Amino acid sequence: MTIFKSFNFFAFLSKKFEQISKKSSITIWILLLIFLIPVAFIVPEFFRLRNLNNVLIQMAPLGMVSIGQTFVILGGGIDMSVGSQISLVSIVASTLMTDSLISMIGVTALCLIMGAFFGYINGLILKVFPIPPLIATLCTGYFFQGVAYALHQTSGGYIPKIYKDVFTASWGLISVPFFLFLLLFIFAYVLLSKKKLGRYVYALGGNAEVLDNIGVKSPEIKIKTYVISGLTSALVGLYLVAKLRSGSSHYGDDYTLLSITAVIVGGTSMAGGIGTLSGTFAGAILVSMLTNVLNNVAFRYNLQSAYYKDIITGLILIIAMIFYRKRTKK
Repeated sequence: MTIFKSFNFFAFLSKKFEQISKKSSITIWILLLIFLIPVAFIVPEFFRLRNLNNVLIQMAPLGMVSIGQTFVILGGGIDMSVGSQISLVSIVASTLMTDSLISMIGVTALCLIMGAFFGYINGLILKVFPIPPLIATLCTGYFFQGVAYALHQTSGGYIPKIYKDVFTASWGLISVPFFLFLLLFIFAYVLLSKKKLGRYVYALGGNAEVLDNIGVKSPEIKIKTYVISGLTSALVGLYLVAKLRSGSSHYGDDYTLLSITAVIVGGTSMAGGIGTLSGTFAGAILVSMLTNVLNNVAFRYNLQSAYYKDIITGLILIIAMIFYRKRTKK
C-alpha cells in the first residue's frame, strides 16, 4: 500500500512539474533562482554590487540580440547571421565615424538602416526561395562575414571618446547599456503581446495557414521578424564598437549561438509559436551569469574558463531542447 502511495505521490509531482514546464518563463526564472544558491557558496564575491553591475552590463548586448532572435524563432525561423551582422556594423561604424556630432548621429542612423536591410535580405530570400531558414541565414552570414573581412581583417578604425562615454555610462546597477536593453524589451513586449504583429508572429510559427485564411501574407510577417532581428543586431554592433572604440570582424562571433541558447533556454520552441520574451530575459541573464561565475572560478582556481564555458553552454542548450521537446510536437 505504501508503495502505491509513493507511486501516486511521484506521479502527482511529475504532473505538477509538467504543468510548470508549460509555463516556460516561470520555469526558467525558478531555475535561475535555484542556480543562485550554489553560486552564493562557490563564488561569494558574485553578489558584490560591482560584480552584479558587470553581469547586467554583460547581459545587455546578449539580451538585445536575443530579443530579435526571439521574434524570428517564434515565427518558425532562425537567424544564424546575427553575429556576422554585428561584426560588419562595427567595422562600418568605426570606419566612417569622426568626432563630428553630425557624423556620429549619421553613422548611427546608417548602421541601424543597414541592420534593417540585412534582416530584409534574409526575409526576402526565404520569401522567394524554398530554402530552410537555417541554411539561408548561414549563407547570408558567410556573405556578411566575408564583406567584414574584406573591409578590415583585424581590429581597427576610430570611435570618438564621447561616443563611448555615452554608450557605456554607469551609475551603480543602472547603466546605459542595461537601460537600452530595458527600453528595447518593453517596446518588444508591447509589440509582441499587445499589437496585431505579435499575434501574427505567434500564428506564423504555430500555423501559417491561419494567416493565409484571414488574408494576411505570412511571408511579409516573416520578413518583419528578420528586420527586427537585424535592427537589434545593429544596435549591439553599435554598443560594442562604442565600448571598445574600434571595429572588428570577430566582435559578433559568440552572439549567434549565445542568442539561440538564451531564447531556447528561456522556453521558446524551435518549432515556433510558443515562447515569451520574459523567458528570453531570464535565459540571457542565466547565460551571462554562467560566464561571470566561470570567470570568477577560473580566477580563484587558476583555470582556463573559456573551454568550460563553451562545454557548459552546449550542454545547457542540449538539456533545454530535451526538456522542452514535447512542446515542439504539433
